Amino acid sequence: MAQTRFFIDAYEIDLSRSVVIFNDQHTHVEPKVLQVLLLLAQRQREHGEQVVTHQEIMMHVWQGVEVVPNALQRCIAILRKVLGDNAKNPTVIATHPKIGYRLLVPVRWPEAESKPAETESRKSYLKLAITLVSTLLLGTLVYLNWPTKPLPEYTRLIGVTHTDAHESHALFSPDGQYVIFNRYAGSCSSHLWARHLDSGKEFQLSNIPGQFGAPSFTPDGRELVFAAKADCDQDIVTDKTHTCWALATLDFAQAIAAPQPVESRYVCSDGQSYMFKALPNHAYAFLQRTPGRNLLMHYDDLSKTVRPLYHAGDEYLYHFDYHRATQRFAVLSQDNQLNHWLTILNNEAQRVQRTLIPLQPNMDPNEPLPGRFTPDGNALLAVSHGQLYHLDLNGDLSRVATPTSHLISADRHPTSDTLIAVNGGKDIDIARLQLSQNSPTAATPMPEPDLNTRSVPYPSLSRTQAQERQPQYSPDGRHIAFISNRNGVDQLWLLQGEQTMALSDAISPTPIHQFVWSADGQELLWAQGGKLHIVNLSGQQRIIDTNLPVHSVLAWGDKDQLLVLLNDPVPGGLYHYNLATGEQTPLGVNQIHRAWLVRDSIYYSDENGKVAYFQVDQSPSQARELSALNGHAMVITDNAIFSVDKTSLQLSQYSLNGTLIKPLGALKPTAWKINDVYRGQLLLEQFIGIEQEVVLLK
Repeated sequence: MAQTRFFIDAYEIDLSRSVVIFNDQHTHVEPKVLQVLLLLAQRQREHGEQVVTHQEIMMHVWQGVEVVPNALQRCIAILRKVLGDNAKNPTVIATHPKIGYRLLVPVRWPEAESKPAETESRKSYLKLAITLVSTLLLGTLVYLNWPTKPLPEYTRLIGVTHTDAHESHALFSPDGQYVIFNRYAGSCSSHLWARHLDSGKEFQLSNIPGQFGAPSFTPDGRELVFAAKADCDQDIVTDKTHTCWALATLDFAQAIAAPQPVESRYVCSDGQSYMFKALPNHAYAFLQRTPGRNLLMHYDDLSKTVRPLYHAGDEYLYHFDYHRATQRFAVLSQDNQLNHWLTILNNEAQRVQRTLIPLQPNMDPNEPLPGRFTPDGNALLAVSHGQLYHLDLNGDLSRVATPTSHLISADRHPTSDTLIAVNGGKDIDIARLQLSQNSPTAATPMPEPDLNTRSVPYPSLSRTQAQERQPQYSPDGRHIAFISNRNGVDQLWLLQGEQTMALSDAISPTPIHQFVWSADGQELLWAQGGKLHIVNLSGQQRIIDTNLPVHSVLAWGDKDQLLVLLNDPVPGGLYHYNLATGEQTPLGVNQIHRAWLVRDSIYYSDENGKVAYFQVDQSPSQARELSALNGHAMVITDNAIFSVDKTSLQLSQYSLNGTLIKPLGALKPTAWKINDVYRGQLLLEQFIGIEQEVVLLK
């Protein structure tokens, strides 16, 4: 009989259900991972402390299956995590470098425990037991074969909003009669809105404009809860000395009659707070970012007290949701091997269940998987790279068929399978300007307008309605490479003279964040789906697997040295990567947005746009901050830095130590994100428009 259950210390491993049980907590683990553990346990029972080699494990567990190079190491890392082991000081699984693994603790096999001899009385109950078991098995078979409700397949997309504005963050009201969403119609014109589905009548809910995060409802359905930040001269956030978002509420019931004031209830005093959810009894939960990790926090609006509610240990907690009816939290986190975990907490934030989430093929493990509870609380709906996924509480992730691949978010109706969603994308073009002392001027004449032309700040190099971004000159200035999704997915494109061509294959639905040229201008390198991709100017492409999935490539220096970003698990970890050896070396700094290798220095900007630099042979702790620069709009060449002031949009040239050399003129409000400079020619992205509408999926 196949072994289905065994114990390691206080951990029960149940292979039949693919779970590890500890203190009544069930952690679902991939079957392949538990097969590795079973093989180690069986070897201990049969041969004592004999090591199980890498080759034996691969042959036994993955026979005939092609796997990534680090599949076994990933399984061992998961087992250590689940069994409370430490790779640096192991007490459960011993690593024998370049050989294999073995278990250090004795395994208990319940089926092998000695059994007392059967008595006559026990035999007398044997027939009765067989009858009961047969009945139970029959009932189980009926249950397992009973038709289960399949995941819905959505075939109809029905527009709800049809405006020139940008809609986002759509959800149903608790009674399903209204749709609530954020409408951004330009600077100082963002409001919360509601639309009555039957009548089509719309209501502006907020009485003053501002910046608003994703809303949710209080348990009684009366108020909306969301993050808010003051915009223009309005005073939504009363304490403007803090850069974080405030916890805000709005009386939804009254706002249907007339726009209501946005009430600021809590402004963080330490760290950055976001993702606010209402709890019972005038309490709220939110995420607070602190150095190296996020905390799930609890705020009591009656006592005005804040306290930590839950943290994910050495994992990075990136998302959570709260289900009002069951009073449960769903927490999503990522470990240092970039595995995604789903943890269910009760109303006291005590762990009830913990589950590994096996990602679908072509999903990038670097990307978060934000999930929103379905109305019954038995699953989460998640949108990743335009696709809709169903995540049940056992960690099973399934793609849901929809008539669109451009979803931004989705929410299920309280009493039906209908979804309210935000669908669409951005229209971004590339422009080339001539730098001058007074003002940047268009380097090419404005093309004749056509049916596809919208409001274009500068002449576009190649006018499309796709996202064309991050243009870069080749080192000799003969070519311009850029990222475009005009074929539906991100690819690298090349502009040669007046001709454009797709350089990379359309093989991955995941985004390309950045790319780099080789020093000789013959190859381009980028990260997509966690892997490194290299293509030459003839379109010949190759893929490189890395030990840990790479998020983006920032710089390509001499001797095959790269600067890359990856989650470790904190996002934006800056690493050296050696193309020749595959070695990844952390530089000890995270939350990085961009980085440049300039001579013997590394320059970087963080997610807030702050810029600093340090010498290659120094630690980032010795970095010098360049306060005059804006890392969100900056280019560094061998001799100068070009940066755009985020308030005035003034483009200026600076020395490499951040000293102002000269102003170069102001850019336009929708065309200020500069990308490259070559011999007085400036490449930038210009924002044409956002076509994001609220839609129903049926």
